[in-house]
Amino acid sequence: MKRNFIFAILVLVLILTSFYFIPKNNPYDFSLRSEFGEQTTLKNFRGKKLIVYFGYTFCPDVCPATLALLSQTLNKIKNDKAYLLFISLDPQRDKDIEKTNEWLRYFYPHATSLIAKNEKELEKLAKNYGVIYEKIDLKDSVMQYSIAHSNEIYLIDEQGKFQKALKDLNPEELFKDLKTFLQD
Repeated sequence: MKRNFIFAILVLVLILTSFYFIPKNNPYDFSLRSEFGEQTTLKNFRGKKLIVYFGYTFCPDVCPATLALLSQTLNKIKNDKAYLLFISLDPQRDKDIEKTNEWLRYFYPHATSLIAKNEKELEKLAKNYGVIYEKIDLKDSVMQYSIAHSNEIYLIDEQGKFQKALKDLNPEELFKDLKTFLQD
């Protein structure tokens, strides 16, 4: 009887310990293509304070305006840990990492483009972040299609933990939120 009780306690301790030490699945993590490789994850950016933005390079207005605002704000704050991740909502046209990074770094040099391998992978990641997007066919247009999408910025700390979604992109509020996030 005593032996069974000790065995049960040991099993319980092992189970509880395994829950503590087994890494939890982070819904904000990803495995996307980048200049760093085919399976770039949040671990590749440990030690950086990540500003994550979903968009696409063919975006005629919202993405360039948001990236310009982010660039202006981050240049005012000047923190070496700030790093911008641009997750493409258009893996079909943004498939060339070099060109996508060139476009992105026009706005902010400390940045990397991330591109999903397929639409299913992108849909899952967008859902995890709460990003809403839809491909819109444009008849009689050279662009062929556009992508309507939500316009939030996501903040992830140096350990890869989600901190906050910024929905208010008013320049004063954005400055205040990013300055608070980037403080050491």
